[in-house]
Amino acid sequence: MGLRSKNRIFYLDILRVIACLSVIMIHSSAEYVTNDIGSFNFWIGNLFDSLTRIGVPIFVMISGALMLDKNYQYETKKIIKHITRMIVFFVCWSAVYCLIFEIIGPVVVFHEAVSVINIIISFICGYYHLWFAYLIIGLYLIVPLLRLWVKDDNKKYVEYFIILSIIFTYLIPQMISICSNYSGLFEYLDSIIEKLCLKYVGGYTAYFILGWYMHNYDIKKKRIVYILGVLGLIVSIFGTYILSVSTGTALQMYENLSINVLFQSIAIYAFVKSKFADIQNKDNKFLNSVSKYSLGIYAIHAMIVAIMNKIGFDIAIIGIMTIFIVSFLISYLSSIIISKIPLLKKIV
Repeated sequence: MGLRSKNRIFYLDILRVIACLSVIMIHSSAEYVTNDIGSFNFWIGNLFDSLTRIGVPIFVMISGALMLDKNYQYETKKIIKHITRMIVFFVCWSAVYCLIFEIIGPVVVFHEAVSVINIIISFICGYYHLWFAYLIIGLYLIVPLLRLWVKDDNKKYVEYFIILSIIFTYLIPQMISICSNYSGLFEYLDSIIEKLCLKYVGGYTAYFILGWYMHNYDIKKKRIVYILGVLGLIVSIFGTYILSVSTGTALQMYENLSINVLFQSIAIYAFVKSKFADIQNKDNKFLNSVSKYSLGIYAIHAMIVAIMNKIGFDIAIIGIMTIFIVSFLISYLSSIIISKIPLLKKIV
């Protein structure tokens, strides 16, 4: 999803497929994590959700690995082309989702009046998963600036940036957010952090730069990385349960910008790279195909998930796996079909 490389890198294709399937799984299990807190269904949904929260971070890391690489032929026209493609992607799919869920659904299914204001707002904001297009466009806009200093000669500065991001984007904000559920005192600490104005190391830029860093440098102490990844997963699973049960509200402890998800994402990236980075020019047609159509799969799957959720599966494991498999297959096959249509192939 996002940037595609003509000279395919096998391990990045594997990561892209993992990220694509992870996002579908997140949305397939979402219904079970927000209802019946503490129940068996909740636990199953929480487990699948926690395992696959690496989806968006991995996508961003892949883009960073490719666009910040020294071998990437950077041109202003190229960046503009990437941004234009994402704008077209967003406009087209936002229009499709508006048509289905803001016009056809209310009018045909529920016989309700259509709100023009709701349609406009829905179109501009996009369906819940299309926020990713805004994120990628924002990252593309700062690529020229990042390429000025994200390079081998500045490795120590890159590492310093990553450390600052881990502390002030992932660790401290998450601790404040968790503790704020139990005491209002931590809101004052949040305001103090805000006064530091460290937005420069905020957001998803750290994932973007981490992608470049991990693509170019091998982590020597992989065992520590894997242990942190497992600990991150444990925190995601049990942290979500404890927060949700103790507050009586479904509170997930695995936002993309959380320290545990960061550790999980780094561990998966490191593991896949260590196993497959040395494999070149491997021809796996299915894997290459899913990687190629990951953007289209991402765009379409939310529609299928929404429709499948209307069925209502009482048993979580059956519901999640059914929704996941059906959503993936329909999204994948639809992307292939759409790619054969000249005027539409650019949106998948």
